[in-house]
Amino acid sequence: MKILSIGSDATAVRTDSALAERLRAYATHVERYDVLVPALTRVHADLAKNSAVYSGAGSTKLLQLYRMYKEAQRLMRMRRYDVVTVQDPYYLGVLAYLVARRFHAGLEVQVHGWERLCGARRLCARFVLRHAHAVRVVSMRIKRQLLGEFSVAEGKITVIPIYTEVRNKEKKERRREHDIPFVFLTVGRLVPVKRIDLQIEAMVEVVKKYPHTELWIAGEGRERRKLEARSKNQGVSDGVKFLGWVNDLEKVYKQADTLVLSSDYEGWGLVVIEAAAQGLPIMMTDVGCAGEVIVNEQSGLVISVGNVRALANAMLRLREDVALRETLAQGARNAIAKLPTRGETLMLYQQSWEMAYRETQGGSKRK
Repeated sequence: MKILSIGSDATAVRTDSALAERLRAYATHVERYDVLVPALTRVHADLAKNSAVYSGAGSTKLLQLYRMYKEAQRLMRMRRYDVVTVQDPYYLGVLAYLVARRFHAGLEVQVHGWERLCGARRLCARFVLRHAHAVRVVSMRIKRQLLGEFSVAEGKITVIPIYTEVRNKEKKERRREHDIPFVFLTVGRLVPVKRIDLQIEAMVEVVKKYPHTELWIAGEGRERRKLEARSKNQGVSDGVKFLGWVNDLEKVYKQADTLVLSSDYEGWGLVVIEAAAQGLPIMMTDVGCAGEVIVNEQSGLVISVGNVRALANAMLRLREDVALRETLAQGARNAIAKLPTRGETLMLYQQSWEMAYRETQGGSKRK
């Protein structure tokens, strides 16, 4: 089987990147696996004997989209892919639909989450999902939304959690020294949907009772200045540390005591899996993998979205209860141990591609 993957992550062109490594793994299960991404300049990088990355180059997003369409047509004529898979159901999804339809290929649409699902983007998503031959999602939460809101046939949907290669470690409680603060850690882009402002507000209550507590924020984004100003205005700037982008997250996980995720929305919540594998107890809003991996009071604390009082209370519980932290950390480790292995994940991908192919080829299969 030959696959053309259309996505937006240009790090695929860096042959030493984590994404490139994943793409090479995908290519081991098919005859050909090529990737098309937007870029400022035209690129072509070989990832393996049967896998390469191409780009649609342009100085604007619209020009990149047009050139991706032209490049996709060129590649289809040259390679005659069996399936086109696309990493979001919006404008790239429309592009993938047009290419798959023109060349009579199967169309697999991936839904990792919803980014600004309104207006034209919602219309694109509804159109693309209606015409998809197979739909791959990362959580049961998204599957339920596709069934209810988008009326996607259940038989088309495959749920495949995002695979993360992590070493499941038991984190021992750090010895509480008078000069070592208790650390709440949050990791992610500093954008409004992450609601890190709520964590800063909750810290006001936490430090009243436990002054020797810090919130570490690992990530960058357009909200950083606002968040720094908020922490200063709330009087907690001494305890709120902005770490910026962190290359070695494992080191930060080892220094932290609890992971906090307060997003209004997540498709899955990859950082939760990573932190749980490092032995951290988890507290998160009811988004993404909450309810599937992180179950309230069993493998973490799950609170309602946007509820700063519930957030502060959960932070206080974890701050003062060592036994609770240990119980939830162990529960989270047990939960992630049940997620599909790398081999199982790749087999599920292949099954989804084969479904998309069969829909256009009358039930036959190709390797």
